[in-house]
Amino acid sequence: MPRSTSLRWLAPCLLSIGLAACSSPSRHAGGQDPRYQPASASDFLAQTRWDLARWTKPGGALRPVPHPSTQSRPLTVSFIHDQGAPRIAGFGGCNQYRASYTIANGLLIVRDHPVATMMACAPASMKLEQDFLAGMTRITASSVDNTNNPQRMTWILASGDTLDFGRRTDPIAGGQQGPTKLVYVDSQQAPCSDGAGRALCYQVRDSAAQPWQLWHGQITGFHFQPGIRYRLRVVEVQDPNPPAGASSLRWVLDAVVEQEIVSR
Repeated sequence: MPRSTSLRWLAPCLLSIGLAACSSPSRHAGGQDPRYQPASASDFLAQTRWDLARWTKPGGALRPVPHPSTQSRPLTVSFIHDQGAPRIAGFGGCNQYRASYTIANGLLIVRDHPVATMMACAPASMKLEQDFLAGMTRITASSVDNTNNPQRMTWILASGDTLDFGRRTDPIAGGQQGPTKLVYVDSQQAPCSDGAGRALCYQVRDSAAQPWQLWHGQITGFHFQPGIRYRLRVVEVQDPNPPAGASSLRWVLDAVVEQEIVSR
């Protein structure tokens, strides 16, 4: 059952997605390519996008915010890994904004005041954006409903205001739809039986505390390289016509969230 979990931020040491587009790493004297620094396993918000669903003032009164159900453009937050640096970006009600973020002592911290474009809007929209961007730097508590597949996120501001976000639907490779989850993939495949003979299977697990288990299915769109441990966001898809003896369940890669060179 999902439970609210405090966000724990670490200093930026994460790697951006897109290993498939990178050339083979050339390791330096220490044995590790500086482009491939070990990634934190704590940033389960990486590559996720959110809409502000509710803004509650101290005492329980609701502050009106734009919402898609009223044909209005909502305030948004996206967590992005930009060339190894965690960034937060989105739409503030009038302008696009961007800042850096980290985790310290269980708290989501926007490290600098967001930089926004300079478009002018109606006074009410400008005021909402000003308060939203200012409050982003004064988050005193933050939580999500499920670290493995977060769908709800809450911020509590120093002012006592509470901001509740709903996760946006992420674009899925090939238009596939299904449950989204985060999984670890080990740096080496292991011998297994796929029903038609001997083969190599991925070794996977849902959390760093679990033992590795064999995954007999495919990960569509994933380009595995031995020696690198991954954390992926995938979509589970039922294959209506699986190969003889193969699993009917496969994963479609949505994003490479983290990757780490492993020395054995």
